[in-house]
Amino acid sequence: MPVMKGLLAPQNTFLDTIATRFDGTHSNFILANAQVAKGFPIVYCSDGFCDLAGFARTEVMQKSCSCKFLFGVETNEQLMLQIDKSLEEKTEFKGEIMFYKKNGSPFWCLLDIVPIKNEKGDVVLFLASFKDITDTKVKITPEDKKEDKARGRSRAGTHFDSARRRSRAVLYHISGHLQRREKNKLKINNLPRQP
Repeated sequence: MPVMKGLLAPQNTFLDTIATRFDGTHSNFILANAQVAKGFPIVYCSDGFCDLAGFARTEVMQKSCSCKFLFGVETNEQLMLQIDKSLEEKTEFKGEIMFYKKNGSPFWCLLDIVPIKNEKGDVVLFLASFKDITDTKVKITPEDKKEDKARGRSRAGTHFDSARRRSRAVLYHISGHLQRREKNKLKINNLPRQP
C-alpha cells in the first residue's frame, strides 16, 4: 500500500532548500526559527555541527540558537550579550568565541549568525555557521600579534575573511534563488487572462 504524505508547507520547503544548499558548502551550521521569540529554537542542525560540538541531533533540536549549551567558563560574557542582542534585533553577528563541546573540551569558533528573510522581507530563520579555528588561534602567539600590529596587518583576518566570504556567497545565492522563484510566480499570476 502506498504511503500517504502530507502537503509540504511553504516554510518547510524554504527550510529544506536552505539546508540542502548550505550543507554541502559549510557543514557546521544550525537553522533556527526567528519567529518564535522565546529562545529562537533550533529547527535544523547539520551532521558537521553535531560532530564539532559532540552533541546528538536530538540533544540540540529546540534549544536556543544563542547556543548557551556551548558556553563555558572561558566564554566571553560580552560576546554572549552581543549574540543575544543580535538575535533580538534580528541583525547579523560575527565573532570569534570560545565554546565548549559536550565533553567539556574548549574550542575556538568563528561564529557567523545571519538572519534569513522570506519573500515578504520578514526574518523567518537564523543561519548560524560555526568554523573551528582552534588550530589557528593557538598558533598565533602574543609576539606574532605584536609584530603584525607593528606592521599594520592582521594575520588571522585574511583566512577568516575568506571562509566567511565563501559562506556568505552561498547564502546570497540561496536568497537570490528564492527571490527569483517568487518573482516568476508573480509574473505568471499577472499574465492577462484570456476570455
